[in-house]
Amino acid sequence: MQMIYDAGPLVLVLFFVSILTIGFALERFWALNVARGKVPYGKVFPRIKDSIAKGDLDGAERSAEGQLGSVGRVVTAGIKKYKALTGRLAERGLRNEMDLALREANVLEGALLERNIIPIATIGSIANLIGLLGTVMGMIKSFAALSATGAAEKVAATKLAEGIATALVNAAGGLIVAIMAVIFYNYFLNRIDNLVFSMEEASGNLLELCMLAERKRSSTT
Repeated sequence: MQMIYDAGPLVLVLFFVSILTIGFALERFWALNVARGKVPYGKVFPRIKDSIAKGDLDGAERSAEGQLGSVGRVVTAGIKKYKALTGRLAERGLRNEMDLALREANVLEGALLERNIIPIATIGSIANLIGLLGTVMGMIKSFAALSATGAAEKVAATKLAEGIATALVNAAGGLIVAIMAVIFYNYFLNRIDNLVFSMEEASGNLLELCMLAERKRSSTT
């Protein structure tokens, strides 16, 4: 512990950014668990499909909202747009409007999912630089100690050891924080990619369901 204390102020900076990384990671872990929803979308989709086929758009909207996740919110936005425009536009116009609404919902949800991901990536980059700076400062102390001669040789040896210890502690600290941040970043990025893919897949399925329902509705009127 004393060695870490003696390694200089940059170790305290590394300790601070490590706490930030853990804080951001805990927040993202909680947020992505919430975004996943209470009910798997695969269980909700059949109910939405049946409701749209029957013309029960309110029921489809309730089913989508009941998913309580990012996919459900995107699908809910699409259903609301379909409810507002069905019977008012031709199929091509309705498809374009729904596609735009679904894209906007996907972008909004994607932005929420990616919140605090950039800070984690940034910490992963700068932690190495902070550790490198601490290493350079330690080496400067070591070379300054090597320049001592004569009666101060014993003191110089002590300063040399302190300088090397400073360099090594800072290098190790920078690497530990950077590795931790990179692991968190890649883990969360993978989870976000999976959710984004699910949202896009659900959007495409909903669009086709609504267009099929619109064709049936048009053929009966």
